Amino acid sequence: MIPSIFARQPLSLRKTAIVLIAALVLMWFDSKNAGWFDPVRNTSHAAMQPIYELSLLPSYAMHWASDSVQSKEVLRRENVRLKSQLIHAQAKLQQQDYILAQNARLQGILSTTRPEQFDLNLAQVIGTDTNLLRQIVVINKGSQDGVRVGQTVIDEDGILGQIINVYPNTSRLLLITDEQQSVAVTIKRTGQRAIVTGQNIPTSLSLEYVFKTSDVRVGDELVSSGLGGRIPAGYRVGRIANVKDTHAENFRDITVTPAANFIDNAYVLVLQDKLVGEDNTTINER
Repeated sequence: MIPSIFARQPLSLRKTAIVLIAALVLMWFDSKNAGWFDPVRNTSHAAMQPIYELSLLPSYAMHWASDSVQSKEVLRRENVRLKSQLIHAQAKLQQQDYILAQNARLQGILSTTRPEQFDLNLAQVIGTDTNLLRQIVVINKGSQDGVRVGQTVIDEDGILGQIINVYPNTSRLLLITDEQQSVAVTIKRTGQRAIVTGQNIPTSLSLEYVFKTSDVRVGDELVSSGLGGRIPAGYRVGRIANVKDTHAENFRDITVTPAANFIDNAYVLVLQDKLVGEDNTTINER
């Protein structure tokens, strides 16, 4: 009866039933003696090993991707940290370079003066005059520091100008580059005397009253002559940069490059006579 009913079932169900019956029989034998099926069990485990490894590939890929992202983030943060340290180091290096340059400049200023003739008053430029058309700067030394009107101011390279106004703690310095300022000079090579006048620009002066027949060359050094007693003799004023003859006049058109630094003159020296008078009047701003 049962075989006839079983025979009438579809082939797929019959195969399934056969497999289930065989599995139950094998499970019964395995429960009685597990050692019988150890070779089969080991062989099946070995055959399934590649499948296990393939099933783990997505997990491995996720872990690898996560580690890679974390590594990139760590590297990015480390890069940002190193860049920050580099910027700070460069900023400190710039400050150190500035301090070294200022120290060298101060040493140069102090080595160019004549201590036996003048008292040296080191001052700092703290601003410019409100009148932008004038070549005037303000320094941080005044009457309380012994600064007086008419005193000459220099840097390590040459003459800057003269004090024109003095206040208790500050003074106004008229630069020789101002168009209303003039300095009596001597051409060092020949001894010829002339007048240097400002042109209202910090990089150029004009040498005036030099005849066309005069022996003047590009590169000649000009020093203060001391005529008139306003500015001491022997200090550098500039060098001749260009000589041009004009047809209309008997004088040459001569351009002079200033010796002093009129662009970055952070520190200056006020030349004070060892016997300083008490007169503190304001000279005319020429």
